[in-house]
Amino acid sequence: MAPPSDTEQRLVEAARRLWHMRSYGDVGVNEICEAADVRKGSFYHYFPGKHDLAIAVIDDHWREAYETVVLPTRADGGTPLEQLDQLVVRIGLEIRRMTEELGVVPGCPFGNLAVELSTIDPQIRDRLARLFADQQAVLKGLLDDAVAAGELAPETDTAEVAGAMNAYIEGVLALAKTANEPGLAQELLPLCRRLASPPTAVEITPA
Repeated sequence: MAPPSDTEQRLVEAARRLWHMRSYGDVGVNEICEAADVRKGSFYHYFPGKHDLAIAVIDDHWREAYETVVLPTRADGGTPLEQLDQLVVRIGLEIRRMTEELGVVPGCPFGNLAVELSTIDPQIRDRLARLFADQQAVLKGLLDDAVAAGELAPETDTAEVAGAMNAYIEGVLALAKTANEPGLAQELLPLCRRLASPPTAVEITPA
């Protein structure tokens, strides 16, 4: 696949920023073109419609998240569970960075679009579903490595735990956005690790 042109990339970056700061429905093509300093006719040369731009924005968000959060975490070394800890710390730091850049806690760009568009745009819903599966696969890979390294019990259902962690992370980011408090994400995300530990049995003593 050929790399995007400068004009195409400017449109993607403008839409990313505006949608993440506000919402997909609140920002139209005209405003995106103005922010990108691109003529409206050029917009339709690259994207048949706003929906197609949304798919490109999702892909661009995931590429950047993978390069700035996942790859550095895996390159840091440490045990698999230490890498898991670093992964969620990096997510929290990224939320704080974006808050400083945008002036508001933006939440997860994928979660935002899922809430807004999943019931009305099947193609975007399907793309987001694949992306959430990719996120879960990253977590499962770390958990599988932790089992292999003896950090987790062999019977750990890594797919189930990864799914719970993925849901927890998305929920924390939604709560941080609602509270407009990036510190909430940094406080709660590290607790994600507890989902990998088996629950402690509670012994009930008869009265």
